[in-house]
Amino acid sequence: MTRQPGKYPDPRPLRPRAYCRQTHPFRTGLLWLLLLAPILTASNVAARSALKVVAVENTWGDLAAQIAEPDMAVTSLLASPVVDPHLYAPSPDDARHLADATLVVVNGAGYDTWASKLTDAAGLPAERIIRADSWPGWHTGDNPHLWFNTRAVADFVTRMQAACAQADPAHASAYAQRAHTLLDAIAQVNALLASVRTHVAGRTVAATEPLFDPLAEQMGLDMKEKDFQTAIMNGVEPAPADIARFENDLTTHKLHLLAYNQQMIEPAVVPLLELADSSGTPSLPLTEALPPTLPGTTRPPHWQDWVSSIARQTEHLLEHQP
Repeated sequence: MTRQPGKYPDPRPLRPRAYCRQTHPFRTGLLWLLLLAPILTASNVAARSALKVVAVENTWGDLAAQIAEPDMAVTSLLASPVVDPHLYAPSPDDARHLADATLVVVNGAGYDTWASKLTDAAGLPAERIIRADSWPGWHTGDNPHLWFNTRAVADFVTRMQAACAQADPAHASAYAQRAHTLLDAIAQVNALLASVRTHVAGRTVAATEPLFDPLAEQMGLDMKEKDFQTAIMNGVEPAPADIARFENDLTTHKLHLLAYNQQMIEPAVVPLLELADSSGTPSLPLTEALPPTLPGTTRPPHWQDWVSSIARQTEHLLEHQP
């Protein structure tokens, strides 16, 4: 099978991901202070009649909104599946939104360090910041894509509900009720993943970076090509031996599914997608952001709709593999 024109976006040069960058601490601190300088005074004296939640990523923003709204307004800074979150440069408006928020939601795990630097520079107290990586199961160096880890998500929901109740005690019972409903939805997602596992466990799959890994593990899939994933995540060229192994596993049909991040496709990834096409290996496109719609629907999805759709699509693609 030949490559379909325009099927895959033009690849981008390899670059370090946000959770791999290191900069001089003095210069970094000065940068955030300069970015915040025009707005801090106004933010500190502004009257805050409305309670506001600002989430950096719309994945967490959707989950936060299911708990906080309508008693708090929820805004997400990164809401487009075509924006590269690793190259995102915050604007003064972003800094203003974060400084003025009642609560701030970040992924953490080195994924959105720019937001943490802005909240630090604005002097936001720790109790107003809900970090997904505060889940006890996450440790430094673990997979940063925590929104695909249902245990981390359930832990976030519990902590988000507590933070809302602390910030707005008058509506504590409403936050608790909505959080309970969301935890029920997460339990249903877990049940679906467990059901899919009974049909696909042990199937050999690969991904071009670790975005899919938490869900793949929960479905019992045998994830290969992890050295290649690590190189792509760290913004370095994969080793020739890792590329050769990946190509061989595709051409010899050792892999039954190839998941890839369609939000950013590195140059080393495109030949593998083309090889998967020609060898008949199905590809599973994923995004880091919650998409505006799902296949076959027109309404905006919630996190649970999105993850359930990925699980069903995975099962469908693997059922048609020998």
